[in-house]
Amino acid sequence: MKIAFATRARRRLRLAAMFLTMACTSTLAETASASDPDHVEWSRDWPRLRVVEGLNIVAMTIGSYAVNEYWKPATSASIRGGWLFDDAVRDALRGRTAGAQNWFIDAGDILYKGAVLLPYIVDVYVVALGIHQSADVAIEMMLINLQSLGTTGVVTLSVERGSARARPYTDQCQPDGTTRDGSGRTLANGCGNDGDFQSFYSGHAAAVATMAGLTCVHHQHLPLYGGGFADLAPCLLMMGAAAGTGVSRVVADRHWSTDVLMGWGVGALSGYVLPSLLHYGFGGGRALGEIRTAGMHMVPVPQVYTGGAGMGFAGVF
Repeated sequence: MKIAFATRARRRLRLAAMFLTMACTSTLAETASASDPDHVEWSRDWPRLRVVEGLNIVAMTIGSYAVNEYWKPATSASIRGGWLFDDAVRDALRGRTAGAQNWFIDAGDILYKGAVLLPYIVDVYVVALGIHQSADVAIEMMLINLQSLGTTGVVTLSVERGSARARPYTDQCQPDGTTRDGSGRTLANGCGNDGDFQSFYSGHAAAVATMAGLTCVHHQHLPLYGGGFADLAPCLLMMGAAAGTGVSRVVADRHWSTDVLMGWGVGALSGYVLPSLLHYGFGGGRALGEIRTAGMHMVPVPQVYTGGAGMGFAGVF
């Protein structure tokens, strides 16, 4: 009876996997056949940046400067300690030595600066403007990027200053301004600086996640690299950069895990959802990773099968 039950369960799992794949194929096929330019040009179906959005970019830029310049960081904590699973994640991931923490501080800073700057240079200036010679697309992409990053910047700075959450390392502050572990060894983070109470939420994670969302939404709707995996790859690369940046901040003991999760969420909203709402729309454009050949479209879909799961391709002929 147990064998028969297990066999029936496997059959049901296969049927569920088959229906899931068919549903994904149908949905993605509908998306792929929607209004989707094959060339790098701004579609007439996409609203251009409006005057009010341009004013918003200016306001966000001024607002970021004003918050950073005139809203002084808190000198004492309003919130201390971890939430939910913060303590467990910190215990598992935190760097145990000054060398390890310093390495991840540097790695997080490099990822943050590189991931925010490189898509501007490569996608906007080199690819859209240089290779495709479309100043129209390059300008729209640049303005959308400025709007999303400006939104993330103002919101992040305001929440950091307003919440005054203590960074994780502050519970190890010594009278001489250093942080030390239980054995008395000096760690990387120092106390008594302006950033001690700006833990919530992670600005590094939010900025890189915003740029990841922007990269994904641009490449979904514009075949900047020719379509297919070539346009899926930068999206995956930037998502990896966002993940690496967030984890590095936890290992460096600069942020709690909930700080990083909140940063990723804000970045996804600013970087992907906001441009989709205002310009690209939802459900239009090509499916990321779609491969087109003569008379055939192939798109990546998740696949579930007995003993595991993975990614496959579904074709539309």
